[in-house]
Amino acid sequence: MGHEALKQLIEERRPLVGAAVGSGISAAAAEEGGADLLRVLSVGHFRLHGAGSAAAMLPYANANALTWEIATRHVLPRVERTPVFLGVCAQDPSLDAGEYLRRARRYGLAGVTNIPSVGFYDGAFRASIEDAGIGFAREVEFLSRARAEGLLTIGFCLTPPDARALAAAGVDILCLNLGIADWRAREPAEHQAALDGAVVAIRSMIAAAREAQPRPYAVVFGGPVVLPQDTAQVYQRTDALGYIGGSSVERFPTSAAITQTVREFHHAARGGKRMDRLGALIGTGPAMRQVFETIRSVAASDATVLIAGESGTGKELAAREIHRLSHLHDRPLVSWNCGATSESLAMSELFGHEKGAFTGATRAHVGKFEMANGGTLFMDEVADLPLSVQASLLRVLQEREIVRVGGEKTIAVNVRLIAATNKDFRELIPAGRFRLDLYYRLSTVVLRMPPLRERHEDIPFLVWEFAQEFCQKYGAPAPRIPDSVMAALMRHTWPGNIRELRNLVERLFLLGRGKAFSRAWFEEMFAADRAVGESFRPGVPPPSALSLAEKRERLPEVLARHGGNKTAAARELGITRKTIHKWLRRR
Repeated sequence: MGHEALKQLIEERRPLVGAAVGSGISAAAAEEGGADLLRVLSVGHFRLHGAGSAAAMLPYANANALTWEIATRHVLPRVERTPVFLGVCAQDPSLDAGEYLRRARRYGLAGVTNIPSVGFYDGAFRASIEDAGIGFAREVEFLSRARAEGLLTIGFCLTPPDARALAAAGVDILCLNLGIADWRAREPAEHQAALDGAVVAIRSMIAAAREAQPRPYAVVFGGPVVLPQDTAQVYQRTDALGYIGGSSVERFPTSAAITQTVREFHHAARGGKRMDRLGALIGTGPAMRQVFETIRSVAASDATVLIAGESGTGKELAAREIHRLSHLHDRPLVSWNCGATSESLAMSELFGHEKGAFTGATRAHVGKFEMANGGTLFMDEVADLPLSVQASLLRVLQEREIVRVGGEKTIAVNVRLIAATNKDFRELIPAGRFRLDLYYRLSTVVLRMPPLRERHEDIPFLVWEFAQEFCQKYGAPAPRIPDSVMAALMRHTWPGNIRELRNLVERLFLLGRGKAFSRAWFEEMFAADRAVGESFRPGVPPPSALSLAEKRERLPEVLARHGGNKTAAARELGITRKTIHKWLRRR
């Protein structure tokens, strides 16, 4: 977003998200995340060196010289499109405001913001500063001069009188400072009380600003507003239009990410000897060791492989490992899902078609067999192929040649086929839904992927693996999982297998933000997922459709599934714990 685009955003009163940074890497990362503006403050330098934000208020360095160096040597060279604002201490007696502002324009800076040099002080000390002529009025005067020089301005304030003075000066963005950012772990009620106080402060500062300017463009900064959900609450309850993050963008995520990364390296060092893996496949128990052994054995040949397993067990990952370890690893691996396809679409997708072969065939189409020629073709859900397509596939496997739909020319293909299914051929073949001769062609080697309920010993390692993935994706530390919760995860039956576990870990990152979760929270999620799953199982009515007698009859099964947890069983069946105790006493 350029300078003019930012001006338009402010004029149209669209929401804004900015970042206060103290390094080039933070600035580049914020730009990548879509920051609307960057504000360079000396406090960013101290944050990144382990000091608190209050260090910027102490005489450790010349604030203006330090900020100028960060902006011109580290930030500007590393951003391409995001407007950069320079923090300035207007009370500096050596500051030549006119020359400084003109130089800022020459360097391509979008604007300036006042460093709140006196805003954090009050009482007699603040009065003495103001009486000496180096108070807040000096900051307001500097921002007014910056506007006259054609620069954009962000006015930093902490009190209603300061907000009124900045609004009267016509600053472009009024930044309502709610105090030093507070990232301490708090109870929800305590954090909500702090947010309630921040809302009161925001409203009072905006009301004061409106006395001088009817429609001030106000954003918030610092205090208890440190999470995205905090800003959402601020937007709903006040007229603030945006947020500029300092420690919440730069310091807290950075320190948490470093801590988490070091812990993960320690975890890998401790568990590396015990955790077997093959590419993206992970396993420590006998079931997965057998899978690894089969993959390594079959990869060296060109044999057709049939991978059988429930949905979410990693069949496609296994196919990729077979290809990766084979002599065809530098040749193409083409994947195609056979599920829910008509005969004509399946024929076209597998074998291609010629121009004019059917209505809408405006050009020739290369099928999956041609695309995979010389390499590997992975056909998922192969049991769903229409019978007529099964016959054509059998011929291709026998003759190693195809004919495009609407064509006459035979095309030789040399393809290693890997197929996968979650269906039971012992039911499909007698029912006439799958050809026995094709099954024999596909099942030269059968690789069975075990469901997660048969490999509970792998769950802690899988959780750790997914946690690393989502740490990177969401830039957040891994939520803490107590031992009791991990034990509950290992007892869960996981009808959705690894896919269900991965979704649960991602949910932790989206909802957790570093919190610890109780077993009851997990049981509630499991019950909700199970209710959805059962609603799609033919012949199995959901608990809400059961009579009280039917619920009583199902109680032993539900209790066993929940490891005897009566609260979770009651939640699933839609009854009270008292009812369960009464039924158990009568047995």
